[in-house]
Amino acid sequence: MDHAKADPIQLRKTAHADGLAVAGPADHPMIAMPFHAEVDGRQYRGRGISLVRAEISGLMDPHASGTERIAWVVFRFNGFTVALTIEVRMEAVDAEAGTATLVFTDPLGEHLPQLRHLMNAFIAGDLVTMGNALSVGVASGVGAKPKAPTERGFAPFLRRLVGTTGIVVLSGLLVTLAAEKIFQRAYTATLPTPAVAGYEGRTLAATATGQIEFLNTDAKAGEVAFAIRANSGQTLSVAMPCDCRVDSLGLEAGSTVFAGDPILRLSAPDAALILTGYVPVDQALPLAGADHLELRFADGMRIDASLVPGSIATTTAGDLMPYRLLPRAPLPEARLGQLAEVTVHHPVPALLLPVAGLSTVLSHASEALIP
Repeated sequence: MDHAKADPIQLRKTAHADGLAVAGPADHPMIAMPFHAEVDGRQYRGRGISLVRAEISGLMDPHASGTERIAWVVFRFNGFTVALTIEVRMEAVDAEAGTATLVFTDPLGEHLPQLRHLMNAFIAGDLVTMGNALSVGVASGVGAKPKAPTERGFAPFLRRLVGTTGIVVLSGLLVTLAAEKIFQRAYTATLPTPAVAGYEGRTLAATATGQIEFLNTDAKAGEVAFAIRANSGQTLSVAMPCDCRVDSLGLEAGSTVFAGDPILRLSAPDAALILTGYVPVDQALPLAGADHLELRFADGMRIDASLVPGSIATTTAGDLMPYRLLPRAPLPEARLGQLAEVTVHHPVPALLLPVAGLSTVLSHASEALIP
């Protein structure tokens, strides 16, 4: 790239070395600045240009001499072009040498201000050549950014240190959070339905399909607990088997039941609270093979639990399978009837145990910050 300012004497020497006439009519200097011209769809390389004519080279039509045409004179810059439409007359056409002269038939036309500006900028050094294109020169000062003063002392060093440390910490935090999410997806799963807290015991189920005709939750041992009028017309009674705590499972006299539907839940007076729920068949095996289970109530309380052995009952394909969970710590009676989300934690390889601990801490922290 040539950043030196061009002067008329040097331009004349350059034009003479390129075989160009050093001046046109009225002594207009010929400048060897890069451009190309398009005449009748043909592309020509520019050899030099002045305010009144231009020298071009390329594949020439020997019959074009003396004809008047419209020429597109194009100056290429980095990222854009400047194109001028000029009325010209083709002269000095040399088909063998591949050169010709474009004489501007209207030198004072609409193209003159733009052409003069480009030529003056090139002469002043504001425009420099870059191969076959033009670029803004250093001498023009355009695009040159002032050099910022160099700061010295402890304060700039401290700012750089704080900035670098912040970037490292944030990057490490993002990587850790991403790893925690990947670990959670690989080694934990949340059951689709919650479990409900209730007293440990057994249930009294409907013996036939029909309508509940009588229901007594205060029945003593041997008394009728409930009676069902079956679809066959018979009335079937079920006696209370013990003097124990009785909880209705949402049914009342007049409710319609199917054979096997639970109606009452019986538990000892000192029975502890457990959680019961239903799990899809395809998730029963992961539940049974879980490393441990975690319960989270609506108020955010968390507690570990274990699966009661043999509590997952067999069922037909496509049905939900009931299960029971025993909390590791006793639940207060205030939790009776409350729902809890059940998270299954799969066994983790020993190598990833530190990651599992970190994942648990981050999960609890994120829930504390974003309820």
